[in-house]
Amino acid sequence: MYHYSECGLSNVHLVNGFTVEVIDGEEYTSIDDMNGLHRTIAQAIVDFNRPLTHEEFKFLRIELNVSQKMLGTRFGVDEQTIARYEKGQTKIPRTTDVALRTLYMESQEKNNPVSYFLDLLTDTEAKAAAQDIKLKLEEVGDHWEVAA
Repeated sequence: MYHYSECGLSNVHLVNGFTVEVIDGEEYTSIDDMNGLHRTIAQAIVDFNRPLTHEEFKFLRIELNVSQKMLGTRFGVDEQTIARYEKGQTKIPRTTDVALRTLYMESQEKNNPVSYFLDLLTDTEAKAAAQDIKLKLEEVGDHWEVAA
């Protein structure tokens, strides 16, 4: 397995879909279908039934291709608040968490029911200890999937 920390997430591991080459004593890793991989990671993050971590919040913002300032404006906060969410210095409000997930889903034109996101908001048993979850991904045919 390859620990894909370059994406900014500490819990992403690739089962396959990558190649490691040694050139002049240096190890180089190339990943097949990087865009598809990032879409799969983002979808897995959106589907997690627990609060977003600061790393996941930043990953989704970057996948949406919006600045901290732009996202802050959209959420009615300043860009420093967004930066504090991403650094783990400030707890991400559940409404902001769900709003970011919804923005991502909208960007992908996914048709998830609103009830799913409302359930995320009202889930009182969601645990903040999310760092223990290892996200394993594998390339199957011509696309990426969450590995079993």
